[in-house]
Amino acid sequence: MRKVFSAIFTICLLIFFTCKKEEHILNSSNNYILTFSEDTLLFDTVFTTVGSATRSFKVYNNSNNDLTINSISLAKSNSPFRINVDGESGSVANDIFIRANDSLYIFSEVTVDPNGKNGQSLIEQDSIIFNYNNQTQDVDLVAWGIDANFHCGFPDYEKHQSNLLDSIYIEEEDDYYYYYNINVDKSWENNKPHVVYGDVWVRNGATLTINAGANIYLHNNSTLLIDENSTLHIKGTKDNLVTIQGDRLEDYYQQISGQWDRIWLTAGSVDNTVEYAIIRNGTIGLHVDSVVNQSPSLIIENSIINNMSGLGILGQGAHIEGKNLLVSNSGQYSLALNIGGEYDFKHCTFANYYNLNSRQTPSIFINNYYEDSIGEIQYRELSKANFGNCIIYGDNPNEILFDALEGTSLNYLFENCLIKMDLSVYNPENDIFFQNTILNEDPLFLDENVWDFKLDSISPALNYGKIEIANFVPYDIDGNYRVNSPDLGCFERIE
Repeated sequence: MRKVFSAIFTICLLIFFTCKKEEHILNSSNNYILTFSEDTLLFDTVFTTVGSATRSFKVYNNSNNDLTINSISLAKSNSPFRINVDGESGSVANDIFIRANDSLYIFSEVTVDPNGKNGQSLIEQDSIIFNYNNQTQDVDLVAWGIDANFHCGFPDYEKHQSNLLDSIYIEEEDDYYYYYNINVDKSWENNKPHVVYGDVWVRNGATLTINAGANIYLHNNSTLLIDENSTLHIKGTKDNLVTIQGDRLEDYYQQISGQWDRIWLTAGSVDNTVEYAIIRNGTIGLHVDSVVNQSPSLIIENSIINNMSGLGILGQGAHIEGKNLLVSNSGQYSLALNIGGEYDFKHCTFANYYNLNSRQTPSIFINNYYEDSIGEIQYRELSKANFGNCIIYGDNPNEILFDALEGTSLNYLFENCLIKMDLSVYNPENDIFFQNTILNEDPLFLDENVWDFKLDSISPALNYGKIEIANFVPYDIDGNYRVNSPDLGCFERIE
């Protein structure tokens, strides 16, 4: 019996080692070729000295044998590209094992250095080289870059530092708050893009003017702050808009919200104006704080605020006048008029079809109080919130919420507007503050799925505007004349 058992055991060992040996046979054929999911990785477009998004491709071993790749490396010794192979980053990886009929991910990123080529378009090229079995294959790397004006509030971005970097010691945190300090009048021109790292703080009564055609790109969590007695002027034109967005230009980021923080017109900032601007893909488009004089905190005209993870416009006891605005697709509110203030909107479209989360909030929120730091309720009068010839619509059942402190009232007026409201929550039909209102009729935008909020030919919003209101805004956001038979919202339909 022992002999039989010993024989069986020996046979099992032979089978085991035979299998293990066969499993690790390496392909030694010089005719064998790896295959790749991409023959070229394209990075388009990258700001100089700003890391790109990570790109990846797959390497396939389609043979029936395991394979060891002797080396995977960048062709250039001083390359702007970096690779990551099997969790290890750098410029080269050695002895990379791929099982039969398996694959491997290769990741790459790039930093484009202008090398003094101010204002020029740049291109960087390299290759990833695969050496195995005395043969070589490659995947090309191509990155397009553009130079930019950098406004840096981070102390660790040495390449971009200037005498405008400043700091304040925060005693409670035992740390310094760094910012890019603008304390004299400045103009940002359209000669090349402007990239903001960290916070840009306009202070000491200075005015920052952003001129027509300028493109502003804000890094993650970056903020543009306008301090007390200071001013922001955004001066785009119909044919030469100002664009403000995140600094990731890859296709993937074009519809990603929350890439930067906000434009913050802080309490006491004065005479701020925004005209012909596109503000997109941030957290809060415009945060407008308390007014300290009779002048508007902000006059905004002919502008688009789109795809904010939080709010399109946040007014806190502010004074805002808006004309020909499109505020669309916000994760919370398109427009929050918080803790009172004074507001007037004419020919504006508030359209909320945000689809990156399950939005529970309405497009518009209006209230007149807040809870302070010690838990006490503070009241601020809402002296005016007027909406004329506007559209307020979205994919939630209720797109307006009123929140008045008990015993107080909200002073609002909706004239010739199309509004979506849950009539079980609030029914305005007999309310004198809703005049000539279209309730809960789809405005029939051309295609809200692709963010086209112009009106269809059978929209109920056509020709419904009040001429007296249109006289204050005789041309729509595209420059079309509207007074004779004005449509609601910021777009006049032209047949």
